[in-house]
Amino acid sequence: MRAVSQSIPTPAQLFRQFEQGRITHEYFRTAMALHQRLLLEDIEDASRDPGLTWFDEVLNRRAARHLEKAHGEDVVREVLVALSEMPDFPPAVQIWNAEHKLVPLYCFFRMKRAPVFRVITMDVLPQMVGVVVEYGRAKKTECTREEITLRRNRQGQLVFVNRVRL
Repeated sequence: MRAVSQSIPTPAQLFRQFEQGRITHEYFRTAMALHQRLLLEDIEDASRDPGLTWFDEVLNRRAARHLEKAHGEDVVREVLVALSEMPDFPPAVQIWNAEHKLVPLYCFFRMKRAPVFRVITMDVLPQMVGVVVEYGRAKKTECTREEITLRRNRQGQLVFVNRVRL
């Protein structure tokens, strides 16, 4: 997924905007076609280096298993969806459909292959969640690390409150 993916809304956001009449049908189709092209490019990149892809998948499964064991699958998915709704959050294009249980949880993480998305820590309280994430380039020294605070609104949904770049 290239840097251009940072500037367009996620498919879920595009659907909402289209249903609300905030974007035209043409813009909707163009943006969805861009998402499709980015996904196909990612699949092509994965097939170029099957060894790295396999290793990354092993690490992704391990990370997902640890988070699931510590907090439960439903909470982890809820946190990922809340993160995907944050403004200007580049990994949103990777995690926007985390609420769909047919997609395995490990698919939303990328530990080694760029663009990476790692959950470093997650502190879950009844009304708040604090999560530290890394995303961006494959080299750990070139990643962006942020501490993000989410809070439950009156409807019980996690919503973005604050983010601090570390």
